[in-house]
Amino acid sequence: MEYYQISILIAVILIIVEVITTTFITLGFAVGVLAVALIQYLNDDFQLNREIVTFTIVSLFAIIFFRKAFKKKTDQKKLTNDDVNLY
Repeated sequence: MEYYQISILIAVILIIVEVITTTFITLGFAVGVLAVALIQYLNDDFQLNREIVTFTIVSLFAIIFFRKAFKKKTDQKKLTNDDVNLY
């Protein structure tokens, strides 16, 4: 198997995990791995430093994007009272 095929297989596994967990974190990781697979396919080689940097940057931006895009209105609750011990 080529390096990019292994990366695509890892991305598919992460997408399956995302379907099970529905947290949108592993989906960002899957996007990062797909970006790495694309770079491996275009360059036809494996360089660990390049893959780590690509995965980190793309995953970070993807997680931030997915968090903002799929944010629920009920995720952020404003406290109406200042005292948390008030029953």
